[in-house]
Amino acid sequence: MGATDLDEGNKLTMSTDVNRLAQGQLSTLDCVAQSLAVGPVFSGALLGGILAGLSGGVGPFVIVVTVIGVLGLGRVVSEFAKRYSGTGTVYEFIARSLGQRAAVFAAGVYHLAATALAGPGIAIIGGLLARDFFNAHMGIDWPWWVWALIVTAIILEVNVVGVKISMKAQLALIAASVLPFVILFFKVLLDGPTDNSIDSFNPSNVAEGGSLFKGLLFAILMFVGFELSAALGEETKNPKHSIPRAVLMTIGITGAFYIMTQYTLAIGGGLDFAPLAEAELSRFFGIWIELAVILDILAVGIGFQLAAARGVFSMARDGVLPKALARTNAKQLPIAGSIAVCAVAVVTTLIALAKYGTDLIDPTGPDFAFNSKVFFGFLGTTVIGGMLICLVYLLVCLGALKLFATKNPLDLGGAILGLATCAGGIAAQFIEGTKPAPDYEWGRTFGIVIAILVAIWAAVAKKDVVAKVAQHATEH
Repeated sequence: MGATDLDEGNKLTMSTDVNRLAQGQLSTLDCVAQSLAVGPVFSGALLGGILAGLSGGVGPFVIVVTVIGVLGLGRVVSEFAKRYSGTGTVYEFIARSLGQRAAVFAAGVYHLAATALAGPGIAIIGGLLARDFFNAHMGIDWPWWVWALIVTAIILEVNVVGVKISMKAQLALIAASVLPFVILFFKVLLDGPTDNSIDSFNPSNVAEGGSLFKGLLFAILMFVGFELSAALGEETKNPKHSIPRAVLMTIGITGAFYIMTQYTLAIGGGLDFAPLAEAELSRFFGIWIELAVILDILAVGIGFQLAAARGVFSMARDGVLPKALARTNAKQLPIAGSIAVCAVAVVTTLIALAKYGTDLIDPTGPDFAFNSKVFFGFLGTTVIGGMLICLVYLLVCLGALKLFATKNPLDLGGAILGLATCAGGIAAQFIEGTKPAPDYEWGRTFGIVIAILVAIWAAVAKKDVVAKVAQHATEH
């Protein structure tokens, strides 16, 4: 795919003065580990109960339908990844298809969303859950914000010691997190009533108060981040081979895990995994699932910080951000970008501490972390991240339609499915039942403000700066 496919004004030139990340270190398995950092355990455990309630007990059916839509979006990302491999991911895809100003807008939106998820979002929820876990099981009574800073420090350390170590850490955390859910699934499956085994896959069995539409909109947001491996394009041995496979494998693995966990809730008769595991198996397994969620939060933080840091590096290298943010360390890792994302986490943790303190609604009740007012800060950041990333996905699908999708029926179908999926994810923020509750509706408002400000920034950016966008992306 060459420059002839682009508008004349969108042609990109390659710079010979290239500051690149370490080359050829990563395999397909490493890329899968990065994409799986979207946190299927975290989303399946913490958000799975919400999905089960919204969908009226047919969560497995909802996930199957959602996977089909997300696979369309995955097809689009994979086809782009076969053509271009840089560290800017969708930033570079959009530059090659919709033009460089659109890419500047997408870059600002996408990486601010990833920073919101990698920084304040993970720090807050990680701090809350770690506080509750260690207080309940080890008698360590440290405030949530101390644990939030510890989580932030661990994520930064893993990301700056080496990307191979980061990938291995993610794989280990994911494996340790998934195992108790698999064991619980088979236990509930063996004990469950056989005459009810497929009811949750039948859309006609929606319970009163449930909604397939609302369930679908919510489920879309659970897949946000599946494309994170594309951030590793420069560091992968064979990106044209590895990145597309990692993207599609991630969607398949994540979808299978969500179907398994939704089915567990459906036939287990619960909305929360830890109590269900304790009742079906033992207290040990209940504790293991609590710990698994915390471990997966670390994996999510590692993945989103890795992607956000490389986005900052890519834009700084192209001159869209200050050049100082393109600084790498001795291992050719984006140290300045990683520190910048970490700094956001620290600052917002302190802001949350000032705003919410350690005030709890019911510190003696169940779900200690989720009764915390601080939890609303986490929910707000997830709304920002999910809504803005869906907006960027939508632009990627439009770019595919312009650049290559109309030439192949599979690509065309993927782009159309992707567009519908992204539009649904954005619509979910405004529809009763899936829109944010009043306590964290600020996240939606803040996300809209971010999109408007970034659009203005992209519109007024100097022409010579915009002309440098995505100049370092490798074209296959």
